Amino acid sequence: MKRFTQLTLIAAVIVSCNLANAQVPYLNSTSDYANQIAQLKANHPKIDNSQRAIFSMYLDYATAAGDNSGGLMNLNNQYLSTDTALTYCAVVFDQVAGYTDPTNATGSIVSFSDIGLPSAYPSNLAITIDSLFFIGSHENNSGQMDYIKPMIVTTSGTGAPTSTVLWSSIDSSNFSLSSNGNWTGTGAAIQFGYSPAFTTTAGQKIGVVVDYSDASKLDSFGVIGTGVDLDGDDAADAASTYANSYSKFLYVSANLLKNANLVYTGGGAFLLQNWNVWLRITMDYPLGVSDAANNLSVNSVYPNPANANANIHFFLENSSNLEINVVDIAGKQIQAVYNGSMTQGHHDMQLNTSNLPSGIYFVSMVAANGSPVVSKLVVSH
Repeated sequence: MKRFTQLTLIAAVIVSCNLANAQVPYLNSTSDYANQIAQLKANHPKIDNSQRAIFSMYLDYATAAGDNSGGLMNLNNQYLSTDTALTYCAVVFDQVAGYTDPTNATGSIVSFSDIGLPSAYPSNLAITIDSLFFIGSHENNSGQMDYIKPMIVTTSGTGAPTSTVLWSSIDSSNFSLSSNGNWTGTGAAIQFGYSPAFTTTAGQKIGVVVDYSDASKLDSFGVIGTGVDLDGDDAADAASTYANSYSKFLYVSANLLKNANLVYTGGGAFLLQNWNVWLRITMDYPLGVSDAANNLSVNSVYPNPANANANIHFFLENSSNLEINVVDIAGKQIQAVYNGSMTQGHHDMQLNTSNLPSGIYFVSMVAANGSPVVSKLVVSH
């Protein structure tokens, strides 16, 4: 019996290769990869951050790291040490980094400090995983059932994913899920999407495991990994900013290893630093400093120190007039940034600091008749 749920097929280009189950990934072109992923993520629902206490975003380390090169790696939990392919892949989500606007993912990248969190993953932070996504491909030649199982798992004291499952789903199919019937080539890529609606406990860090089982070993399932390519050779040139992806490659070791330590070329170029697995999350966390009227909340001013520009991320409980000024340490107004009406909700305002001499300043914000909310800003050229 065929059973196939929760999958969205999309057309994409992956360069095919005639090396079955090779340990070198099947790489697609840098420019094509960037366009594919941007198109996929642009189709996701937009986020409504109109409530003070609720903030949503996409946790996505590949986008946050600026990955622009991708590869497709064969995966099967039935492989042995004699099979030169992966048996396991996972991503641990232990810090807040990703984007807020799926239509402009690279232009809306945020980290924990940008939204006012005191650390990468506060001990009192709980997140709800609204959606879980990854990109792969699938080819069935055996006519037998293959099983694809995403899982949310706990993490160990060392930060690695464990075998303790908090949530899981399973899809089975005895036909090829890739629209072209092959796990490589035009039309091979699939965006897998699930809705766990799972809420962590406070401070709980989780991992996402993508598990695939094909007892016949006649079928192929691939997961896309990514990295930052600086010289156009389709290989990542350094370890990722977010070294949170894990693999098991029995041909090399029986141990669970981070991708930065596992998949590489003979020349030392890193490959597949981040599995393209990402989450849409909602967090209920007090962000920023509020005024006395509890109307204006300034979450963060970033980067800080700033060079050419700084961004002010803030929230308005109600639509109101807003005045933003930059003052020096003596309280003298140096720059008028904004004075006008502003709608209710979360906002980002860009501040030009290129003409400010290096030094210490303060961003003063006043909404309607509320008290000023003042944030320190360091300018360094």
